[in-house]
Amino acid sequence: MIRKATILLILAGLVLAAPAGAYFESTPVSARSRAMGESFTAVPDPAFAAFQNAAWLADVPTGELGVSYVRPFGFSFNDFYSAGAAVPLDGKFGNLGVGITHFKVATGDTTLLSETQVTLAHGFELFSDYHSRICLGWALNLYSVKAGQSVSGFEPGSDTAIGVDAGLTMLLHKRTRAGVQVHNLNNPTIGLDGEELPRSLVAGIAYEPYDGVITTFEFDNRLGELTRYHGGLEMAIIDGFSVRAGVITDPNRLTGGFGYRNGNIGMDYGFSTGGGTLASTHQFGLRLSWGGEAP
Repeated sequence: MIRKATILLILAGLVLAAPAGAYFESTPVSARSRAMGESFTAVPDPAFAAFQNAAWLADVPTGELGVSYVRPFGFSFNDFYSAGAAVPLDGKFGNLGVGITHFKVATGDTTLLSETQVTLAHGFELFSDYHSRICLGWALNLYSVKAGQSVSGFEPGSDTAIGVDAGLTMLLHKRTRAGVQVHNLNNPTIGLDGEELPRSLVAGIAYEPYDGVITTFEFDNRLGELTRYHGGLEMAIIDGFSVRAGVITDPNRLTGGFGYRNGNIGMDYGFSTGGGTLASTHQFGLRLSWGGEAP
């Protein structure tokens, strides 16, 4: 049992793609985002805007709920769940977004690591005219981590921290969008050792050359890591059905998937290759909108 737990903890470090002990590493909350090269900051996605770029909450015509499940790299010992919602408000005070994610590493009935993030976000319009629009958003993240007993019998316990995100979106000439997100700008730390939670600056641009076609490119600059580049494409094949594809650098990976929507209900699927020796990852999601005509 001890040997198995040790192996699982080592593999968990690989899943997190960071030095041992790193918490809350980036995992796409949306199957749509994963399929489009893990690009998200310049592409509106109301249900998951609280995580991806809160400024997109300023433009939410209907309420939308999204849920997603993924088992990173197909490892049976880890699971990642996410749920998010966009909630329109009356008046000119913007809109709210909420979300929750839960990542765990477990063997049998024993949980070795549990990470939960709860997010509250708000987006509002700053400026608009006939050709352009600028929106701002912010998000408050509550992080909670609990580590299981070590192989030596040590009880690490649990801890919490609070992080703050800021987002900006711009609409230029109706078919070009730009987005910027600063993640954990307050430099939160967690644990007895004061481990810094990941901080990043993500910026991207999306262009719609035709109705039903979105192309996007962004860079992801995480503190202490190499800058990663993402490219993605979404194309509507028939009414309600879209195919998606993308690429990611460092490590180089390919992504793809599809989305289907029928009225107020939709489903998403996205996959990404593992890069190196890791297996591919498959992610699934469902959506539900209410309060008006579905997008």
